[in-house]
Amino acid sequence: MVLFVLQLMVVAVWAATMIVHTRRLLRLACVEQLRRWEGLRVRSSLNRIWWWLGQDEFWHGVQKDTQRAVEVTLMIFLIAWGLV
Repeated sequence: MVLFVLQLMVVAVWAATMIVHTRRLLRLACVEQLRRWEGLRVRSSLNRIWWWLGQDEFWHGVQKDTQRAVEVTLMIFLIAWGLV
């Protein structure tokens, strides 16, 4: 049961990291609500998202948070290893 909780914590850390950076990417690209997408608006939104994926400004934040997620994952692994 304890190992299941630790695994759930690892999944939650990585899911939160993915959600935060997906929201950040959409905000940087000025993408409006997804349900309002139509024709040219979809193409221009996708082009802006693609452009931001190539920018260092976006990836610096991702790198810092990914390093933190790896650190937390390793700490959880060490806790689980100590429990076994």
